[in-house]
Amino acid sequence: MPDQYDQVATTFADVEAIISFVRENLEWPSFKELLGDLRGQRVLDVGCGEGSFTRRIKQLGAAEVVGTDLSPGMIALAQQAEERNPQGITYQVQDLASMPPQGEFDVVTAIHVLHYADTRQTMQTMANTMHANLKPGGKLAVLSANANSSEESETAAGFRTYRPATPKEGDKFKVAVLTTPPTEIEVHHWPTATIVNVLQSAGFTNVGWSLVKPSATVAPADRDRAARCAKNPTSLTITATKLRPADDNMT
Repeated sequence: MPDQYDQVATTFADVEAIISFVRENLEWPSFKELLGDLRGQRVLDVGCGEGSFTRRIKQLGAAEVVGTDLSPGMIALAQQAEERNPQGITYQVQDLASMPPQGEFDVVTAIHVLHYADTRQTMQTMANTMHANLKPGGKLAVLSANANSSEESETAAGFRTYRPATPKEGDKFKVAVLTTPPTEIEVHHWPTATIVNVLQSAGFTNVGWSLVKPSATVAPADRDRAARCAKNPTSLTITATKLRPADDNMT
């Protein structure tokens, strides 16, 4: 859905001011822990948006980082940031649902991408593409929406969701970032169990997930808000592995 993010790109500074709290205090610390040591590794960041996580991934020591996103507007913001502070990151306009193989990477990351899948088949295609871009033994690291997030955590994080009362897999709904006026994004409802099943169907193994949690370094003045963000939080992390041929033969 490039149009909605091309529009968001025009006022991204306002969105950034809202989303930075939960990103800095819960999402990035949890995701960084998941990534582990990236020194010398090749990383593909799919759905990279304006590149805020992509740049952090490169700063963890990755030898090569490629960021892809279907929104030309968001990729333009990422490229502008690269021009201001060159880190050697390559950005490309690519739709994960139709992207050709980019090579075999040590790590593939996907930050808030899967909830844009409009059908289970679309999500399966996304998962298959991520699997195809990993070398055997490579790691998938995902930051995804928590389909069961609480209203308290959403409000503390600066969001409001408009899920159906009894959502079904794939149901479309809006999320509003509480800018003035609110910035609305259309997403889809995907339970965590469904995402895990789709990743396993793509050939991933050792699939596990965990809710994001506040960093130990949250400033004292922010601890109450961070704790509210963590009450059934708006996001979770998922990790999985692509089997090596030898591992496959042992199953």
